[in-house]
Amino acid sequence: MRLTGTKRYLIELLHMHKLTYEQVAKYSEIPVERVKAIKKGEVPTDMEVYKLKQVAFSLSELRSKDTGETMD
Repeated sequence: MRLTGTKRYLIELLHMHKLTYEQVAKYSEIPVERVKAIKKGEVPTDMEVYKLKQVAFSLSELRSKDTGETMD
């Protein structure tokens, strides 16, 4: 089974960056309930996809500058 891009970004934020659902919601400006629902498999809106992607990329960019790591 293959993960959707949005779910992959969300998992990266939660596990790789060690953020909580509340932090992801704050940074992406998406309600906590929606973040949890997307993680459970609900289909995100286009705006939610965009916001989660922006947060994931910005944090990954900061991480690569700090540690030299890049996204896989």
